[in-house]
Amino acid sequence: MADPGHDQDQKKEGRHLPFAAMAESFKEKLGQVTENKRMGADLLFMNTYMASLALANASRPEIFSFAANRKEYVSSKYISKVDTFVKKWSYSYSEALSIVAERTNNTILKSMLNRYANAIDSGVPDDDFLKNELATVRTVYRSQVEQGLELLKKWGDAYIAMLLSGTVISVTIMISVAIYSPTGMESTLDMAYSIVLVICVFGNVLMYQSVPDDSKTHGLADRSSKEQQTIHAMERVIVPLTIAAFIVLSLLGVSAGMIFLLIGILMAPLGIIGFIDDSNITLRDNDFSVFIRSLGAVMGGQGTTAVYALGTIDRKSLTALEPLVNSVYSKMNLGLDHKQIWDKFIGESGSNLIYKYLNIYLDTVTLGGPPEPIGTVVGSSMLEQTLLREKKDMHARSFIVLLVPMHLAMAGILVALYRIMVVLTGSVATMMKQFQNQSAVSAGSSLGGGVSAGQALGGLNMFSNFPEGQMGTFVVIILSIITASNVIAARIVGGGDRYMYYFYIAIFCTLTGLVLLIAPIFVGMFFSPQALQNMAAPGQ
Repeated sequence: MADPGHDQDQKKEGRHLPFAAMAESFKEKLGQVTENKRMGADLLFMNTYMASLALANASRPEIFSFAANRKEYVSSKYISKVDTFVKKWSYSYSEALSIVAERTNNTILKSMLNRYANAIDSGVPDDDFLKNELATVRTVYRSQVEQGLELLKKWGDAYIAMLLSGTVISVTIMISVAIYSPTGMESTLDMAYSIVLVICVFGNVLMYQSVPDDSKTHGLADRSSKEQQTIHAMERVIVPLTIAAFIVLSLLGVSAGMIFLLIGILMAPLGIIGFIDDSNITLRDNDFSVFIRSLGAVMGGQGTTAVYALGTIDRKSLTALEPLVNSVYSKMNLGLDHKQIWDKFIGESGSNLIYKYLNIYLDTVTLGGPPEPIGTVVGSSMLEQTLLREKKDMHARSFIVLLVPMHLAMAGILVALYRIMVVLTGSVATMMKQFQNQSAVSAGSSLGGGVSAGQALGGLNMFSNFPEGQMGTFVVIILSIITASNVIAARIVGGGDRYMYYFYIAIFCTLTGLVLLIAPIFVGMFFSPQALQNMAAPGQ
């Protein structure tokens, strides 16, 4: 006889949370998109490291073992699988590379693994293959970035055009409400919110997929640059304070313009410090390519240690890196531990590229590799990425320079038109009362005058029931969606660490707040109820 308890356990085991499979599938796809974005740059890091290991005369097992232990590379987990197949399952390296390639979704990595497997089967030495493969990866990475930049130009223009279309739709709905005064307008307003939100999400997703990945900061928890330390200390106070101020002011009924302006002002210090750090990292990365080449050339050409090489190279030519290099040189002269000194140098630089490439240089030179060719390989890969970053930054600046005035224009159109509608409907209501009073006074006059007054009342009745409160909320919600979308779009295109969100929040929230506060003043200067009534007076 079947055990009912056993059947109940099976039913419980068979239960699944609603939408669990869909959520898991979405998570996997999102992870795959993120991995694909990082793969191009990480393959350049990985191949530079493996080529440098080959220059250090490392054996094939050492090359795969060292590369597999570099967990900061997204491609290292695939190299780790190859290393596991060989060491634990006794596959050859060619077989292991082919197996991993079959199970890899990323086309660039799959191609690289298959080429390595074919090279091993053909008896090509590792150092020759890795040297040629590094040149191939650089070319592929350059092509990938340039294609992404071309897509970025198109999608950036399309995003601004679509956002402007959403603003036009919102304006059209506002005018329609003012003319027809529909009773059940909530569904119409919800449709407008949905259209603008879909446009914003669609545009940001397309730009995210197009923009090449360029992580500027190393993200190390135990050490960072001075600016990053300042941001981490300040945001623990400013961010909760901003959230609390937003909630309190909203409950107190303070105007949306003041709330936006306050958020922008509170975020400004974090944003400015973040922008300074982002600019400093760019300058340090540009100097590092020259520094690592010079360091390798002096150490290899003169057969000296790093201390002597640092004292020999021209540190004054390294404008952004000079203070950090001087600090390294002085500490090495004191006889401190070299690894801790270089770790502090990486942390204070705040740069992801310096973190990756300096570790490649130090690891391979420590293994006995020749400093000069290794410095050349590392410096060349670094130079490739910094040059492509300059091109990307140029496109990003042009997009943001266009986005800021467009944001100002879209916000100005919405707020100005809303205030014009408020003034217009208020004036119409006043004039209708005057018409009604005149009609009551002239009740015994001729029939022609009564018809004229009735016609006037019928024409003005369209603008008499404008829902000022609801449309004010409508304008604020639309502006909130557009502001949030533009902050995300600027961060996606401009790149940088998460603190760049603070910078763009400060810019766009401040602009939105100023428009909400200043636009009604300008509208009141040109569109006053008295002026409209005087314009209508001759026709009475």
